[in-house]
Amino acid sequence: MKVKTAKILLADDEPDMTRVIGRSLEVSGYEVIIANDGAECISKAQCEQPDVILLDNVMPNMDGLTALEKLRSSKRTEDIPVIIVTALADEESIAKAINGGADSYVVKPFDYEMLLARIAMALESRLAW
Repeated sequence: MKVKTAKILLADDEPDMTRVIGRSLEVSGYEVIIANDGAECISKAQCEQPDVILLDNVMPNMDGLTALEKLRSSKRTEDIPVIIVTALADEESIAKAINGGADSYVVKPFDYEMLLARIAMALESRLAW
């Protein structure tokens, strides 16, 4: 019996970031889908139905908090765990993200093992439904 590989949607406008994180996640056994801005994240989340979304806050066209709001307002994506992964470390940004429905918040630069732990927690909470 084949175990389903968890699918992670990585939304970040920095190509170096998506390449490094994406490869690391693939090596860790995840399937990775890349989005380059908030609008593309919403579109891919609707189509691909990922198990977890890693969402940067600062992106062109649509920022992460706006994308989060739209993800949470859609029946198809409202229950997908979202981890904000951003350089914004101020309390106001963190509070807005958590109050907006983010499941977790990770500040760049981050420890990769900690990110993997947050992803594992998000996947476990999703399986508990």
